Amino acid sequence: MNQPGTNLPIRKQPGLKQSGMIQSDMNSFRVRPAEARDCPEILRLIKELAACENMPDAVKLTTDLLRDGFGDNPLFYCLIAEVHNQHKPLGIVTVGLAMYYFTYDPWIGKLLYLEDFYVIQAYRSLGIGAEMLKRLSQIAIRSQCNCMHFLVVIWNQASIDYYTRRGALDLSSEEGWHLFRFDREELMDMAGEE
Repeated sequence: MNQPGTNLPIRKQPGLKQSGMIQSDMNSFRVRPAEARDCPEILRLIKELAACENMPDAVKLTTDLLRDGFGDNPLFYCLIAEVHNQHKPLGIVTVGLAMYYFTYDPWIGKLLYLEDFYVIQAYRSLGIGAEMLKRLSQIAIRSQCNCMHFLVVIWNQASIDYYTRRGALDLSSEEGWHLFRFDREELMDMAGEE
């Protein structure tokens, strides 16, 4: 998938090997743009995230990911995090994802909207989330975005604290916005109105 701004050079940093794999005490990891072949793993992580948010039955996707993200006009882009694991058949395990797309706000201009951001619990505190946020920030800047928006479920205080420590503003308390949704049934009703 040709993701805007993802052809970023790998800078030498402490703990960064030439291959782009970051060393940790537990395993090594890399963050890379998702490819069509990653759809089963992306769907698995989306379902895990939904389960963590106490909404395991909310995921209705099947083959939509392949069609919607990896065709001629992708509706989303995705970064995935992989960990080297000698005990797995392919030696690699997908442990995180950051699904995003670009949108436009008439007050502030182009923005990157982070739809899903998830790292499997056992692989947190290794710097994977921080690396994905860094890459997303680089993509947003290279794509000339003015900001990044995302939602955090209200009871997930650990995530709220993590993002606010990094400088994120909670628009629900700062600006008083409420998020609304029309489901398909309501859309059908309104579409049929005369």
